[in-house]
Amino acid sequence: MKIKTLIFAFLGVLLACSAHAEFYISGAAGIAKNTGSTTKNLLKGDYQTSAIYSAAVGYDLPFIDIIRIEGEYFHNRTKIKKGLGYVNMDGIMANGYVDIPFILPLLTPYVGGGIGYGRLEKDNVMPMQLMLGIDAEIFVIPVIGSFEYRYLQANRSAKSANTRSKFYSHILMAKLRYEF
Repeated sequence: MKIKTLIFAFLGVLLACSAHAEFYISGAAGIAKNTGSTTKNLLKGDYQTSAIYSAAVGYDLPFIDIIRIEGEYFHNRTKIKKGLGYVNMDGIMANGYVDIPFILPLLTPYVGGGIGYGRLEKDNVMPMQLMLGIDAEIFVIPVIGSFEYRYLQANRSAKSANTRSKFYSHILMAKLRYEF
């Protein structure tokens, strides 16, 4: 019962602030330099560089103008060297960003971090990430382009039958964010 009350109170605060808030959706694509390794049936293979994709829904807090929060889904499918197949890393993240004031009005550097739930092949992991990027407002329309570096890792090794995986990734992403 207390959880329902907290959820309704939180939603009430969000709705009360929505007249001054900026909700947004964003999409991103990038390249991931995957490090770590996987061992299948006693054969060890390293991950190769791969593409990564993400989609997010977020909220720019009206009472603290430099803070954004978002929920994000990402997908990374990487090939394993030595012909051991592919590994999928999917995650749902809770991210927070802090915008850094900058002298140029249309550019905004930011830092962020996130934590969430992920699936590395068939194992549950807790991915964590740190972000550093810059937003560029596209004049006149409510779209913001971003270029971002991320460091992503799973908190522990994933272990399945005859398989062990450790996952770390350095990521460069291009993002588009639409505010409404």
